[in-house]
Amino acid sequence: MRKGFTKEELNKAFVAIGEKLSIPVTTYLLGGGAMCYRNQKDATKDLDLVFVTRESATEFANRLKVLGYQKLEALEKEYEEMSADGIWEEKNGFRIDSFFKKVCKKLEITPTVEKRSETLGSYGKLTVRIVSNEDIILFKSITDRIDDVNDIAAIVRSAEINWNTILDECTRQSGERPWHGATYSKFFELQEKHGISAPILGSLKRLADKDTIREGLKRRLGQGMNKKEALKELRKMGFTKNELEKV
Repeated sequence: MRKGFTKEELNKAFVAIGEKLSIPVTTYLLGGGAMCYRNQKDATKDLDLVFVTRESATEFANRLKVLGYQKLEALEKEYEEMSADGIWEEKNGFRIDSFFKKVCKKLEITPTVEKRSETLGSYGKLTVRIVSNEDIILFKSITDRIDDVNDIAAIVRSAEINWNTILDECTRQSGERPWHGATYSKFFELQEKHGISAPILGSLKRLADKDTIREGLKRRLGQGMNKKEALKELRKMGFTKNELEKV
């Protein structure tokens, strides 16, 4: 299998798909494909595309079939965990990971993500919008693919990053399974491996600790402990009285 596809080859793929569409479709590009268009990497092995309507996602998938793409059933573990709506590949090894609304059942094209995105181009009936550097960094901080940290480093070195935007979107999109801990771990690895220190690292650590305390308290109360007993157990984990009181 080829190692990657260039920006020019990605353009050809978009044109071929756009010419086959029967209705206008808008998709959001993130991941390595977006990095290629910003000259942050030379090539990508796949395209990560997100659709916000089921009609668009279905139409896009149907056109891929017409163009000879095959939907992959047996996937590597890292791709299975991304929970894609469909992973498609054509004969030359070009891969498209299609997502509906959310990537990895987590990152969503919210109004704020959409507002930060910009139109990459129109290819027939296909409009491709490229998400911001900040949202790509956030996306790569919550996935578990081998080059994620290296990609984050490449983005940071090529552009001015608004780290508070990443922190705000991370908090905004964190639901029952908060991302602060995972994002903190990825940025800590970024610092260890590339010497890049994210200015929000301390904030992420404090938020991750709060998430851990909340989850620990909830779990212990659910097990029948009273609040005093639950807090005592959390103190044994190393959390201070001040940290527990803040939560």
